[in-house]
Amino acid sequence: MSWRIIDITQDGRYLHAEREWLVIREEQTEIGRVPLPDIQSVLVHAGHATYSHGLLLKLSAHDIPLVICNHRHEPVSILAPLSSHHLHAGRARAQAESPLPVRKRMWRELIRAKIAEQARTLAPFDSTGEEGLKKMIRQVRSGDPDNTEARAARYYWRRLFGKDFQRDRTRPGLNGHLNYGYTILRSALARAVAASGLVPSLGVGHINMRNNFALVDDLIEPFRPLVDRLVYAHRHTWEGDVSPEAKTLLAGMMERTVRAQDGETDLFRIMALLVNSLVHQFEGQDTKLELPEKLEFISNPSLPGLDGYG
Repeated sequence: MSWRIIDITQDGRYLHAEREWLVIREEQTEIGRVPLPDIQSVLVHAGHATYSHGLLLKLSAHDIPLVICNHRHEPVSILAPLSSHHLHAGRARAQAESPLPVRKRMWRELIRAKIAEQARTLAPFDSTGEEGLKKMIRQVRSGDPDNTEARAARYYWRRLFGKDFQRDRTRPGLNGHLNYGYTILRSALARAVAASGLVPSLGVGHINMRNNFALVDDLIEPFRPLVDRLVYAHRHTWEGDVSPEAKTLLAGMMERTVRAQDGETDLFRIMALLVNSLVHQFEGQDTKLELPEKLEFISNPSLPGLDGYG
């Protein structure tokens, strides 16, 4: 299925629903409409936008997250349905009562997968950096008590973008593009988690009590290097603010094909399979998260993956 990401960037847009359509207006003029079943998420970067109550109900009915972003392209709020899954209560209980060792083991798997993907990012141009990260994978223990993830990140960013680069979410340029790409991934995972019946605020590694999407931030970790690779490929031209062209390429990730154990599929299905395997672990059915041996795109993006309205 072709997922479309709606991005609202200009002030004065009014979003409402007409039957099964999302309609965008500027004053009294309609400037676009999109079928609701085709939408993966709605991103709003504008300082002023209005929404109808009917639209919010429709978005919830279709499991479409509404993501409110700040000027740094970071999500500051996500409106997602409580759950549309008929087994929500049972799954939420299993998640909340899951033993600490199980959650620590999940976090170890996610961090090992993340560092492995970071190593693959460096592999084409920095074999020394690749080997350095591979050694760190073996150092990740259950729950990552030594915070190997943070050590790997510091090492990785210097090898990827140079010793002067600092990963700082408040800075523009490459950092802003990374923020935007991660927001795309986060909105897709928020949808997958909400549809599964799990509680997004109950994480396995991120335990900040103020983070209502801690589980989403856990699951995003192995996918982050997909954004990093795209930003690295455009590092010489993506030095300013995030352009419409850059947004289209980053949003296009969700349209690209990924190699999985049972063949080729899209990135959202890989996310859904991971979330489903998490459900099975919480319910005591499986002992391993379902992630491809390696995450890599095997096709060019099917563009446009983004519908920008202003």
